[in-house]
Amino acid sequence: MDHQITELNRIFDLQKSNYSPANSPSYSTRIDRLNRLDKLIRTHFKELSLTIQEDFGTRSADWAFTADVYSPLDLIKKVKRNLKKWMAPEKRSSGLLALTGQRTYQINEPLGVVGIMSPFNAPVSLALDPAIEALGAGNTVIIKISEQVPKTADLMQRLVAQYFKEEELAVITGEIDVSVAFASKPWDKFFFTGGSETGKKILEANAKNLTPAILELGGKSPCVVLDDANMEFAAKRIGMVRQLNAGQICISGDYAFVPKNDLDSFVDIIVKTSEETYPNIIENRHFTSIINNKEFHRIVHYIDEAKQAGCKVIEVNPGNEAVPDLATRKIPLTLVINPPKDLKVARYEVFGPVLTVFSYTHLDEVIAHINANEKPLALYVFGKNQKHIDKVVNHTSSGGVTINDLFMHANAKDMGFGGVGYSGMGRYKGGKVGFYAFTNPKTVFKQGLMGKFTEKFFPPFKSESARNLLRAQVRVK
Repeated sequence: MDHQITELNRIFDLQKSNYSPANSPSYSTRIDRLNRLDKLIRTHFKELSLTIQEDFGTRSADWAFTADVYSPLDLIKKVKRNLKKWMAPEKRSSGLLALTGQRTYQINEPLGVVGIMSPFNAPVSLALDPAIEALGAGNTVIIKISEQVPKTADLMQRLVAQYFKEEELAVITGEIDVSVAFASKPWDKFFFTGGSETGKKILEANAKNLTPAILELGGKSPCVVLDDANMEFAAKRIGMVRQLNAGQICISGDYAFVPKNDLDSFVDIIVKTSEETYPNIIENRHFTSIINNKEFHRIVHYIDEAKQAGCKVIEVNPGNEAVPDLATRKIPLTLVINPPKDLKVARYEVFGPVLTVFSYTHLDEVIAHINANEKPLALYVFGKNQKHIDKVVNHTSSGGVTINDLFMHANAKDMGFGGVGYSGMGRYKGGKVGFYAFTNPKTVFKQGLMGKFTEKFFPPFKSESARNLLRAQVRVK
């Protein structure tokens, strides 16, 4: 792997030496880069989709397009449409002092060289989405794609090299040692998507260079079903989303709280819907595999521990197949009902097709449970009573919330997406929020006629009137 680290160092040094605040990329240069990235995706999206499927073993082509192709293409369109406006200096009010010639404005200047590390579960979009915003903001970018999808990483490296010069955009491949070296470089901004524990190591590496970072992590995202919710809709949506990409999505609902009296019907609806959607599993090309054997065994261990603890465990297996199946790394949707809090399935993010379901009597129990754990990346509430919805939203903390659906907050216009605490820091996406994420909002102040008088307010004061005027501003005698 030494040659890959050598390549990383070479390309990093190349981009660093080519970046200068005196030569910030023009609007036309940025648009050209976005156009080339758009062409890359459109020309090779079938090849990208097939390669991701090869890395997984089985992965729905529809999901590959939705998760890895649609998102960057849509984002490029949004950034191009607004980029000229975002690049313009932003005027700030100087109030009445504007009459004296005073001017205040903000310039959103590029930061420089941006490093991006993307995970395996959506390796293309989670690499390109932040890259699109970083390029639009005028930066250069180097991407490291997860070693868990080596074929996809190799393909992305080849394709990017066809469309971009190394000093603009490049992809680095390699194992964990390359990732460690990658995180340790003195980036001007670093972006990481992945697990929270890995995020801690990333932040530690960044800290040595005072590298500002955006960490999009994960955690156990709860679904709260209120007693007045449309139970059929909530159950279908939560169960269906939990099976997308075999649960390997950072903002899918990890566990659900359901009113005690509705528990059986909630479970029955999920089971019935899943059986209709996936009548078979092992040979089903729409049923996604777990990414590798290690993760497969981890998830199966969580399920086995719950069974051994005497939990009610429901495996949705309409064809009575021999699953979980190691050969295809497929695990059916598995419901674990009311497990003790010390079990792994209740303590850790599962990142697989397992949904833990808790029943509750009082809403305060739900809020207390959520607040007793690390802050999640997403929170979902289903119901009609606005007072109860507001109680859940306002009495808990999470990266974002969707009410009566899942995922929608992650793509809400101009809102930005990210976590809080254990689930991450910083925001990107959401139009201008993403542009801001990769720029320095430089404040510019132009003095007017008042410049003749400001010297009077430099201590030691030469007049009592200056002293009294300053104190009067903050009402101090």
